[in-house]
Amino acid sequence: MLAQTWWLILYLTGAIAMNGGSFREDAELLVPELIVKYGYKGEDHSVITEDRYVLKMFRILPRRQTIAKKKPVLLVHALLASSADYVISGPNNSLAYLLSDNGYDVWLANLRGSHYSKHHLKLPVESKEYWDFSWHEMGYYDLPAMIDHMLSVTNAKKLFYIGHSQGVTLYFIMTATRPECNEKVALMTALSPAVFWKHVRSPILKMIKPLVRPGTDTIRNILNALKIFEFLPYNEAGLRIVQPLCRPEVRHNVCIQMLGVLAGPHPDGTDPNLILSYLGHIPQGASVKQVLHFAQLASNGGKFRRFDYGRRGNLQNYGRPEPPPYNLTASTAPVLIYYGLNDWLVHPKDAQKLPSILPSVIAAIPVDDRKFNHVDFVLAKNVREVLYEKILKMLGQV
Repeated sequence: MLAQTWWLILYLTGAIAMNGGSFREDAELLVPELIVKYGYKGEDHSVITEDRYVLKMFRILPRRQTIAKKKPVLLVHALLASSADYVISGPNNSLAYLLSDNGYDVWLANLRGSHYSKHHLKLPVESKEYWDFSWHEMGYYDLPAMIDHMLSVTNAKKLFYIGHSQGVTLYFIMTATRPECNEKVALMTALSPAVFWKHVRSPILKMIKPLVRPGTDTIRNILNALKIFEFLPYNEAGLRIVQPLCRPEVRHNVCIQMLGVLAGPHPDGTDPNLILSYLGHIPQGASVKQVLHFAQLASNGGKFRRFDYGRRGNLQNYGRPEPPPYNLTASTAPVLIYYGLNDWLVHPKDAQKLPSILPSVIAAIPVDDRKFNHVDFVLAKNVREVLYEKILKMLGQV
C-alpha cells in the first residue's frame, strides 16, 4: 500500500474538517473543474482497454507555444489516488501546471477502478468480475492503451512518462510484459518507485505484513464471501463530516501526525490547508485484489512478481507453484529515479536496488531535503524547488 492509505485511519475516525473558502472549493471541484478554474485549457478523453475497461484521461494543453514541438507527458498516479495528485497544489506548485507552463502537452491518467475510470463495456461495476484485477492488469492493459491513445492524438512517436509510487510499479510491469512499449518512451521518471518493499519503515505496514503472507488467500476469501471487492471507494459524504480534528490552525494536527506515521514524519513540510484540499480527492477507490498484491509485495522478502494465489492457484493460473517474477531487464527505455531519504514506504535501499537491475538508469537521485517522505512528492511545500524544477531541466535535455 502507498501513502494515500493513511486515509483509512482518518476515514474510520471521521477525522476530516474542511476549512477556508478556496481550500474547501478545491476539495469539492472535479479535476476538469480545477483545470479550468486556474486558467488552463483542458480536454476529456475516454480510452478503452483490450479487456474493455473504459478509462478517463484529462489533457492539459500547453499554456505557451515553444519553437520546437515538445514530446507529450503522461502523469500516472499512486494507489487510491487519481489525476488530482498532479493539480491539487494549484498553479506554480503542481507538476501538471508547471509542465503546461513550459510548453508541454500534459496527459493525466486515471486508472481502472478509480473514481473517474469506473466503467466497463460489459461488466457491472458492482460485480465481482469487474473488480477481479490487481496492478498487473493496470500495467498490462491500462498503460499501453493510454500511451497509444496519446501518441495517436498528438501525432508523436515518443512521450515522457512520470509516475509516482504505484505509477512506477505499473510502468515496469508494462515494459516487462510488453517490451515493445519501450520504443514509445523517451524518458521514464520514477518518483518513489514502489517496486521492492523489503525495508518498509512505516509501523502501520509492519502491523499489516504478518496478516498477508505469500501464498495465503484467507483475507480475500473472507472479503469475497462478504461481497466486498472494492477498497475505500470515493465518498462525497466524507467532506461533510464536521469533526474538527484537522484544523490547519492546529499545529501538528491529527492529519499531519497520521501522515507522518505512514509516510515518514515531516510535520513542517506540508501546508495543512493543502492537506484539507487533498482530502476531497482521496480515497478514489481500488480493488481488494490490487491492495492485497501490494501487501504481498511488502511481505514476500523483496520479490517483484505476479499475484500469489497460493500453490494450487498458482498451478492453475501460471502452471507453476510460485508466481512468475517480472523481468526488469526487459525495461530498456531510459529511467531517472528520485527517492526520499525519509520515505517510510519506499526505503532508499529498495530504490537504490533498481539501478543494479535495470539496463538503462540515467541516475538514482535522493531528493535534497533529507526529511522528504512518500507523499511529499505530491504535497510538499518545497516540492517545486527540490524536485519539479530538476525534472523540467532533465526533460529539456532529452
